[in-house]
Amino acid sequence: MPVVSPAAYLRVYEPLAAFSPAERLRWQRFAATAPPSRRAGTRRERVVALVATVRPSLDVAGESAFVQMVDGLMFVCPWSTQLRVWQAAVEFRGGMPERIADVFLPRRVIDSAETELDRWRARRPEPKVHIETSTWTVPAPWFLLFDPAERMLVTGDTAERSMVYRTEIGLARRRISEATDTLAAMRASMPDTAAAEGVTDLARWLDAFHPRSRVELDYDGLVDLLEDDVLRQDSSVEDLAEAVRALRQGRTDRATEAYERVLVRWRPMQARESAS
Repeated sequence: MPVVSPAAYLRVYEPLAAFSPAERLRWQRFAATAPPSRRAGTRRERVVALVATVRPSLDVAGESAFVQMVDGLMFVCPWSTQLRVWQAAVEFRGGMPERIADVFLPRRVIDSAETELDRWRARRPEPKVHIETSTWTVPAPWFLLFDPAERMLVTGDTAERSMVYRTEIGLARRRISEATDTLAAMRASMPDTAAAEGVTDLARWLDAFHPRSRVELDYDGLVDLLEDDVLRQDSSVEDLAEAVRALRQGRTDRATEAYERVLVRWRPMQARESAS
């Protein structure tokens, strides 16, 4: 299933005020136990999810969260691993022929997952999943949420080697809104533009969270497949911003060139996925 492949993550960290009193107490107690770092936590989450996929019921043993402290305030990104395992299982089976799917996930397992998903949604009219996952690549719309100055890059021979962008959700919403408006205006002349794909869904996803939340793009496992120089030269955020500016100016040629640079940059990673 997707959780075992190299992946990037888009996470939303909400302030404690966004949670119920019981949840606030839970996360405060959790934070007091010295939770794992972001990188270690991601590895642990993958193990938890992988173990769940080999259980007959897809059950997750316990839930956890990522925690950030910013200016003395606590921000929490719940893993919601059980929910995401159910969703991944349903999507995984739905993407292949019935006979092949039965080898990996029998119908009875998926029926159970679908039932639990329905129960979960019934209890939560406005469900929120704080983590989006993408294997082998970073979806282009994710880059629209950030500014180049918000990048944090750690290279070299270190366990903390990483590529992360972080911003306030207000800034992310404004950027994706501007991109959405621009793409909507250009749709008449560029009805098949790939740049518009997923932008509306991403904007809708962000709208579900507290206005003081924080957004994080983590390349995570992808950094292990990319050399330091490749990471340093990754200008995907700049290229997508340039594409949107060019569209706003009516320069579809420049927009296409900028967007193509992103596609070319990530094409080798997608080729690895096809070969795996």
